[in-house]
Amino acid sequence: MTPDLRFIVMRYTSIFGLSGASLRVVTALAGLIALSLPASADPREAGIWYDDTGKGAVKIEICTPTTLCGKIYWLKEPLTPNGEPKIDRYNPDASMRTRPICGLPVLGDLEQLSGGGFDNGWVYDPKEGKSYSVALDLIGPDKLKVTGYKGMKFLGKSFIWTRAPADLPSCATSAEATPPGDLNEVVPKPQLAKRKKKASHKAASQKKKTVEKAARTATQQHPVASSN
Repeated sequence: MTPDLRFIVMRYTSIFGLSGASLRVVTALAGLIALSLPASADPREAGIWYDDTGKGAVKIEICTPTTLCGKIYWLKEPLTPNGEPKIDRYNPDASMRTRPICGLPVLGDLEQLSGGGFDNGWVYDPKEGKSYSVALDLIGPDKLKVTGYKGMKFLGKSFIWTRAPADLPSCATSAEATPPGDLNEVVPKPQLAKRKKKASHKAASQKKKTVEKAARTATQQHPVASSN
């Protein structure tokens, strides 16, 4: 039994003077009521959301009993062209620039408003290394308006995020599946073929120059006699 129901039972016992047997019956009934009550559902803002660019997704969840937070959950391109996981390279704090973008906290301290929605939180933009105040407003079952602002909310800028499927694979899984340095996965195949062709052409050109240089050297050492 929850503490609140136990408190109610004890209160009414003291008022109506129930006997021990009656108290046990009332307690049992209260327990059944508690079990039949639905568990409090997560707010509809919780879940996985594609950002406005479609190149990333943030997982919003309950972090404390009264606030929401969010981390980067999915990236269309989780690795750099060199095959390394992307990092928080623009963070104003130099000591934090090695943090991986995948799993990076980008939302926090969002408090639910009595009129609906969440506000008074913060949002971090790793593309710029800047933080703003933020508000969330659900404008449809699968549409979330995210407003970043400094000072006055009405002067802020809003973006529309779209709900992602619940089975969207995490970028952490994608990064583990592709070993660093495996350019076959990082660089599209047509681009790889183009690079290989360019390297082959460069090698052939270099070989041609070497042969021509050797020929010129041989001619200088053994000049052809001119006829009189």
